[in-house]
Amino acid sequence: MKLPIQQLFILFFIFFLAGCAELAKYTETIKPTAKLTDARLANINFEQADLVFDLAVDNQNPVAINLAGLNYDLKIENQSLISGVTAQGLEIKPASTSTVQLPVSLKFDDLRKLPGELWQKDSFAYQLDTKIVVDLPIIGNYAIPVSKSGELPVPKLPDIKVKGLKIKNLSFRAAELVAQVEIDNPNAFDLGFSDFNYQLNINQQKWGQGSINTSNSIPKKGKGTIDIPVKLNITSMGQTAYQMLSSKQPLEYQLKGAITLDTGIDLLQNYKMPLDIKGKASLN
Repeated sequence: MKLPIQQLFILFFIFFLAGCAELAKYTETIKPTAKLTDARLANINFEQADLVFDLAVDNQNPVAINLAGLNYDLKIENQSLISGVTAQGLEIKPASTSTVQLPVSLKFDDLRKLPGELWQKDSFAYQLDTKIVVDLPIIGNYAIPVSKSGELPVPKLPDIKVKGLKIKNLSFRAAELVAQVEIDNPNAFDLGFSDFNYQLNINQQKWGQGSINTSNSIPKKGKGTIDIPVKLNITSMGQTAYQMLSSKQPLEYQLKGAITLDTGIDLLQNYKMPLDIKGKASLN
């Protein structure tokens, strides 16, 4: 038996409303959730820190959804420093939890851009604010906010200089000296050093080179010294060298080479610091 067109239209409209109601109910259940499960240092040196944040996105849909974008804002001491958008087009697996990794590189020199003197601190507080934007069926783009706070150390290179030249023996033929190299540790942690390779030039003349392989440690905010033995052949260098040493006037020096540093931070050990330092050193 055929139903009148009016009745068919009414039935179609009833089924349409019922379908919309079910669809609306379904769309409430497909919204994913997200949380930050890990924040770690991938690398750190005296120039920058590379952080990796793991964001777990829980997708309970029976189909995969796409990550439309990941907005992030890294704040240092409540001041925005780095922001951007990344990870577009990544697919989130259906009925499972997928991890989205967000790498962020922080250059310590960028701290100078912020008000105050944050770059002089031994460590700083950070906060990462993110919005994970996913492309959902019917709903479209849907943003999930996730935040993480923590603290990072700011390692600083030591200040190295030739503090003085101590004369042990001086004659018209030869001279024995000790160059006292001072290392100033500005960090809030002990600083180890070893494998000191050097070339010492005085008044633009090469006075000595060599390697010192002993290991030592400088306490936090403290100073340490390395003694470099120097032997000069006055006969071959000429009387000018003898006169310089006899007058005990400050001498211009250039210290070149490299030294290996150990900060005690897991990712910052056996760091080879190049040296090319110039200055004036007193004779005593």
